[in-house]
Amino acid sequence: MSDPPRSFKDKVHGLLRASILDAAWERACHAAWSQVRIADIASDVGVSRQTIYNEFGTKDDLSLALFDRELKHFLAELETRVAASERFEDGIRAALHWMIDQVTDHELLGRMVADARSGAGEGLVPVLTVRSDMIIEPVRATLSRIALERWPEVDPAAAEVVADLYVRLTLSQIVTPTDLDRDAMIEAMVALAVNIRPPTKGS
Repeated sequence: MSDPPRSFKDKVHGLLRASILDAAWERACHAAWSQVRIADIASDVGVSRQTIYNEFGTKDDLSLALFDRELKHFLAELETRVAASERFEDGIRAALHWMIDQVTDHELLGRMVADARSGAGEGLVPVLTVRSDMIIEPVRATLSRIALERWPEVDPAAAEVVADLYVRLTLSQIVTPTDLDRDAMIEAMVALAVNIRPPTKGS
């Protein structure tokens, strides 16, 4: 059953939220989050500061909403890429390469880590550290679900553990990128994943 059509009011509300998040994203990509002001975001969108506070709450709440939207986009693309692979190991390999490419080239993530290292303040970094559960848990759940749907012979508990390790590996590349060969590291992780899947005929 398809979702009921959204009312005009709901559409306007959705556009307002998207516009605020777009403006916050643009500001955060070009300045340390500690220097981003709600007043400037409000000016960019053409609304009052109170409108943003009413919609998102505090500035910290706005940052979490920003990450939540980006995470949803990330999960949708991740699912598409893994589901397109025929072989289990190919799906895991594709997921790891794509995940690490995304975090390595991510404009906002790069900016916030650079700001933290330069002493410009923590800004949004706590989302990757003390609040990393909001990233780890949904990505782990998505990876596990995809693996079990595509390859049902995988042990569910083991799949969850491996997915958790993969997410933590990817997060570590944001804060402290490895100096080891990335391809070799990914192949080692693929080998770990293959061990949770009993061999089948023709595999």
